[in-house]
Amino acid sequence: MTARPTVLIAGAGVGGLTAALALRGYGFPVRLYERRSGRAIETGGTGLNLWSNATTLLARLGLGERLAASTTRIERGQVVSERNVPMVRIPVQRYTAPGSSPGVTLARGELVRVLLEACEAAGADVVFGRTVTGHRDEGDRVRLLLDGGAEAEGDVLLGADGIRSRTAAQVPGDTEPVYSGVTTYRGVSDGSGGVPPETVHFFQGPGGVNGGAWHVGRGRVAWTVGHFAPAGGRDEPGTLRERALGLVEGFTGPPYAIVADTPEERVIRTDLYHRPWRETWGEGRVTLLGDAAHAMPTVLGQGACQAIEDAAVLAGELAAAPADPIAALRSYERVRKERVGWVRDRVFKVGGAPRVDHPLLRPLFVRLTRLLAVRGQEEMWRGLQRPPHLPVPLPARPARNQPPSTHR
Repeated sequence: MTARPTVLIAGAGVGGLTAALALRGYGFPVRLYERRSGRAIETGGTGLNLWSNATTLLARLGLGERLAASTTRIERGQVVSERNVPMVRIPVQRYTAPGSSPGVTLARGELVRVLLEACEAAGADVVFGRTVTGHRDEGDRVRLLLDGGAEAEGDVLLGADGIRSRTAAQVPGDTEPVYSGVTTYRGVSDGSGGVPPETVHFFQGPGGVNGGAWHVGRGRVAWTVGHFAPAGGRDEPGTLRERALGLVEGFTGPPYAIVADTPEERVIRTDLYHRPWRETWGEGRVTLLGDAAHAMPTVLGQGACQAIEDAAVLAGELAAAPADPIAALRSYERVRKERVGWVRDRVFKVGGAPRVDHPLLRPLFVRLTRLLAVRGQEEMWRGLQRPPHLPVPLPARPARNQPPSTHR
C-alpha cells in the first residue's frame, strides 16, 4: 500500500475535527493544532442545525448512534411573523436523499465533544493551547509555525482555522471578512418557550429583527435574535439578556419566552461576518476548508454542514491519490468550489429577500410570502441536503471511549 502522507490541520473546529477523523479512517497520520483548551472547544457556542447532507457523512464515519443519543431530529422548518402567523412551512425530512440520515439540532459543544472523542479514539494527535502563526511550503514538505517559535513538519497542511484564518492569510487572493450589517444575540434557554418539537422555528419581524430557535436536548432551546447595527457595538455588562428581550418585546409566541428563560451568563453577542468569494483556496501543499475558505451568512444554517462536506471530500481525494497529495488538494478545490458556490448563491438569495415593515402593508406581505414561498422550496432543500459524492467511500469507524489525550 502507498505510504500515507502526514497531514497537519490548523484549527479544531467542526471542519478540522471531521477532517482528522475521516483521514484517520483512511490511515493517514494526522496532527491537529488548536489555540484553545479542550474544555473551551467543548463548551463554546450555542446551538446548531445539522441538515441531512452533514449527518449522513457523520453517520458514515461511525457517529450515527452517538449523535442520535444527544440530538433532536428535524422533521420540518417554519417561518412565522412577529404575530406568530405562519409564513413558510418546509417539510425538510421529506426532502432528504434516499438512504440518508435525518437532519438534527444539537448544542455546538456536544457536536465538538463527540468529534473530539472520536478523533482521539481513532489515534489523531490533537494538540491544544498552541496558536498557529503561519506556515512555509518548502516544496517537498510544509512547515506549520506555532507560537513560541515552535514548528511542526508534515506533507500537507489543511487550514481549518476559521474566518480570520492565519493559514488563509498566506494563500493568494485573501481578503478581509465583510460585515453583514447584522449583530446577533444568542443563548440557550432552560425551557422550550413553546417552540414546537422536531422543528427549526424561524421568526421575522419589522425593523429587520429576525431569528430562530430549536431544541438541543434536556428541554433546552438554542435561540438567536439578529438586527441591523453598526459593527463593533458593545452592551454594558449584565444587559445582554435585557437588550435581546427589548428586540422581541412585541413578538407573539416563543421568542420572548425563550429569551426570558435564559440566564444572563448564557447570552452572547456576535457581529456576523462572511468572506467574499475567493477563486484560490490553496497552493502547493496547503489548502483551506470551512470558514477559512468560504464563510457565508448563517441564513440557511449551512456553515457547519459545508465544513463537514469539505472535510469528507478532502479526505476522500487524498485517499484516492495518496502518492500525489498536491494533485489531490487541487481536485478537492475544484469539486468543492462548484458545490459551495451553488449553496452560497441560495444563501444570499434567501438572505436578500425583500422585507416590508409598514404596519398597514405587513399583513399583506405575510400572506403573499406564504403564497409565493412554496415555489422552488422543494428543489432548493433537496439540493441543500444532497450528500456529496466521494471518490473513495468513507471508512466507518465506530467511536470508542478512551481516556482524554495528554495534550488537552
